[in-house]
Amino acid sequence: MKRLITWVFVLALLAGALYGASYVGARARAGMLLGNKLPSLGTRQIAFAFDGAKDLAGHPRAWVISYGPTEIVGARQIKIFVSPTGTLLATLPRDLETRLKPYQDPTP
Repeated sequence: MKRLITWVFVLALLAGALYGASYVGARARAGMLLGNKLPSLGTRQIAFAFDGAKDLAGHPRAWVISYGPTEIVGARQIKIFVSPTGTLLATLPRDLETRLKPYQDPTP
């Protein structure tokens, strides 16, 4: 019985570590996309879509990082979809990177 409890505890710790690493990876990927110099993005909400991201084709499981209301021209609300492994899946609006260009540092 002691062995079973130990294995359950170890598996729970491992699952928690994987979940935490996935969360940190999603936050880092969104941060790389957004950059340093940003307008006000409003309130940030982060959720993992266990049932799949309804806004994406095929409804993949993903971290959904949403901001709003933002000061980005033409984008009052933005959403960034990141896979559990840290891959950028999509953004709403689709041209978010283009809309962020005026706020990013020019390369010297």
